[in-house]
Amino acid sequence: MQATQRLNYKKHAPQVHCATPVFDDKEFARCDTDDSKNSAALLEEISRLKRFISDLEIENRTDILTGLLNRRGFIAELNTAWDRWVRYAVPTTLVVLDMNRFKQINDNYGHEAGDKALKLVAVYLQNNLRSTDILGRLGGDEFAVILPHTNAQETQNIVNKLLQATPVLQINLSQEQVAIPLEFALGFAEVNTSQGPPKAWLQAADLQMYQSKAATAG
Repeated sequence: MQATQRLNYKKHAPQVHCATPVFDDKEFARCDTDDSKNSAALLEEISRLKRFISDLEIENRTDILTGLLNRRGFIAELNTAWDRWVRYAVPTTLVVLDMNRFKQINDNYGHEAGDKALKLVAVYLQNNLRSTDILGRLGGDEFAVILPHTNAQETQNIVNKLLQATPVLQINLSQEQVAIPLEFALGFAEVNTSQGPPKAWLQAADLQMYQSKAATAG
């Protein structure tokens, strides 16, 4: 009985199985290809989002009517100009311009004429300023220009040319063509330590502009 038991033990002894892992090269290649496609798709999506954000930032800084910087965009540039002056002492002057009798254009010919007049003013200023100058529309009929590397005396020469060369605006309306002489009231201020932050710099130029406008009206 004991011999039989020993024999049965050997017969039913546990079996050991050895296995060698087999790697499917095709499966690895497929996974690698899928990862590459996913990475490319992710990069494309990131690029698309970056373009979208960039376009959105430009839209938020741009005046829809004239294509110039809007108030938000211009103030950002004004802050940058101020910081540059603080750091490097770069002479910089701010000019604020306001159209004379703009309300009369709207009253006499309608807001279509007023909008077209503003577009023509934007084109005129762009064509008569330097490529380094920063132009924006603050709102309504008020425009502003940052003149980098320009002191007050040099600015006076620039604004004199602007005022002397002002054209007659030819505004095409649905029923007629209107000719309106372009006239500005303007003021400017060179950045300096007595003005304080950029807001005060803008206020200084704005005050000069309103004084000029009041003198013209008087």
